[in-house]
Amino acid sequence: MDPEQIRSRKQQIVARYGPWTAHSFRLADGVDTFDQPHWDTRLRRFVQIVSDLSGKPIQDLRVLDLACLEGHYGIEFALQGGRVVATEGRPANLEKARFAKETLGLDKLELVLDDVRNLSVDRYGTFDVVLCLGILYHLDAPDVMDFVRRIASVCEGLVIIDTHIALGDDLAIRWDGNTYWGTYTHEHNENATAEEKEAAKWSSLDNPRSFWLTKASLSNLLRHIGFTSVYECLNPFEFHSTDWPRNPEGGEYGVYENRTTFVAVKGKRCTLISSPSTERLPEVDRPEHSNFLAFRPLPGKTGLRSRLAGLLPRPLRRFARTVLRRG
Repeated sequence: MDPEQIRSRKQQIVARYGPWTAHSFRLADGVDTFDQPHWDTRLRRFVQIVSDLSGKPIQDLRVLDLACLEGHYGIEFALQGGRVVATEGRPANLEKARFAKETLGLDKLELVLDDVRNLSVDRYGTFDVVLCLGILYHLDAPDVMDFVRRIASVCEGLVIIDTHIALGDDLAIRWDGNTYWGTYTHEHNENATAEEKEAAKWSSLDNPRSFWLTKASLSNLLRHIGFTSVYECLNPFEFHSTDWPRNPEGGEYGVYENRTTFVAVKGKRCTLISSPSTERLPEVDRPEHSNFLAFRPLPGKTGLRSRLAGLLPRPLRRFARTVLRRG
């Protein structure tokens, strides 16, 4: 199709399923999904993580994009040469992704209408990279924990989890012998109809509330279900317009205080040789509220004496500071 044909087909998609709500990307020269195209800093973050950490060229990877919305991230990995399976629970979103697939000629992109809670090896096989982007915080407990375990079952390399997290540990959920902390948040009204839930494209498929895990509990959960290491991405830096999506490139830029990108690696646990005592030491959960002492150097002092003074009870720190300054 030439650009005019693509533009006409896009108008038909919009007339039937509504305009694109989130993913802005190029379909052809002069034709984008959004009439006013805008950038997405998350795109560079996710692609760079995979490029740096996967251990293979992207074209050699099998990638799973869970709850792909309008498909941008899976489409980008397919454009990079990866073999991509993208799932989505809402037909309207999937039709937009299917239109983009056909327009861009992406033979390596497979689109599947499915609920992420159905994820399994029998259904999908295994993947080098799993993208869990903007979906974890839409699931209720215990589904959210079950879902992460399902991710681990299909993941042979790494998973990227971009998610909101709970900033407070309001309640505890017991699951598979462990306790996880977090808070509930609203998804749909209790009496919402199926049509209303379907139209809420940035909400859960059906559950009226979701359970947001704390950062510590999400870290612990990933270790409990088989990931050997977990990292938090600091760069590439993710930021957004404070007026997004109405004015995606205007106004001030900001970051979500309660959002993070985790990278969890499905590796093999190393055996330590030089320190038998360290090898015998079991791994422990990250505490929700740390009981460990904080090593806080006194202002202007970074030596051993200052670090030791930082271990003192608070009433004695002023005295220690005075002694150190005299010294």
